[in-house]
Amino acid sequence: MDIYKVPLAKKPDMEKILAIDQVFRLSITIKDSSILGEEGYQYLILEGTEDRLKVARGELSKISEKVDGVKSKKIEEMIEKERQNVNDSFGSIFG
Repeated sequence: MDIYKVPLAKKPDMEKILAIDQVFRLSITIKDSSILGEEGYQYLILEGTEDRLKVARGELSKISEKVDGVKSKKIEEMIEKERQNVNDSFGSIFG
């Protein structure tokens, strides 16, 4: 899982990068930075094969910064919790 902090001013550039075939085929999640009490950014979370992530890394390094360390773990935990809540909701609907 790769996480990038993209300034809102770079959103059009981010959208162009996300339209690249190899990047488009990744699992893409976009979250507003307000989830961590910040303003003016979006967090771009990418998951997929290493070769596709490599293409994304090259392009995104031009417009964003990669999030690592404690902040990355915190975002990963939030995403996993959100996914678990969705799965639990579907289970109660279909269970």
